[in-house]
Amino acid sequence: MDTADGVISSIQADFADGRDSQYLQDISLKVQDRLSKTELIMTDILADAGYSNGSNYDFLEKRKVTGWIPVFGKYKPLIEGFPYNKEKDEYSCPMNKPLPFKGFSTNKDGTVFKNYWTAPRDCKACPMKSSCAPNRKCKSITRTIYDEPYLRAYARQHSERGRQMKNLRQSTVEPVFGSLTQFYGLRKIGVLGKAGAHKVMLMAAIAFNLKKYLKKGGRKPSMGILEAIMDVLQGHLTTFYRHIRPRPFLQMAL
Repeated sequence: MDTADGVISSIQADFADGRDSQYLQDISLKVQDRLSKTELIMTDILADAGYSNGSNYDFLEKRKVTGWIPVFGKYKPLIEGFPYNKEKDEYSCPMNKPLPFKGFSTNKDGTVFKNYWTAPRDCKACPMKSSCAPNRKCKSITRTIYDEPYLRAYARQHSERGRQMKNLRQSTVEPVFGSLTQFYGLRKIGVLGKAGAHKVMLMAAIAFNLKKYLKKGGRKPSMGILEAIMDVLQGHLTTFYRHIRPRPFLQMAL
């Protein structure tokens, strides 16, 4: 959704077996490409916490787009009692023993982490070991490789501007989502397959935007605009009812 005029800039169907966050990069690239054709630039993107992850924050920063996406609840910007030294890339424990960077690790879904831990000899003689690292030889800390983009996103989220952006996102997207499901036939998509669902959603978005245009412009659109819309509709209607391999569980990304 464009927050200025409230029109749908992009709409697509994706399978619900994946996280919302994995679709953000694809959606933003499509929107940027579409806007560039009309010499428009996307400077900010607003989304809920479902689209939060480090790779998305890093991706948006590299493309010079400010991401107003709340940091997922499990992320902690600071580790209490373990201050971080950016120059040395190491943490310090309450007993002032260092936890230097030791290497990277990757979990099953491909997420990469940075690992820090103390020397076992330091923990062995420490009086706090029973409470700090009771079942391990030494204290360890694991952090995402995108810690700095996370910290910047966290700071934006808790700023006054961040609260304004949250309200703007909710007032822009939620009413449109409700309108599409209540009045534009997207409460239940009665076709099989992702491609068929995408066509239904695309036509609903075209109808929504056309109505928005008529309401705002106060006059009938030119024949050129109507012809362009009819060309798009015709291209999709000709293949709308073809048989497509069924795919369960479709979700909408706005």
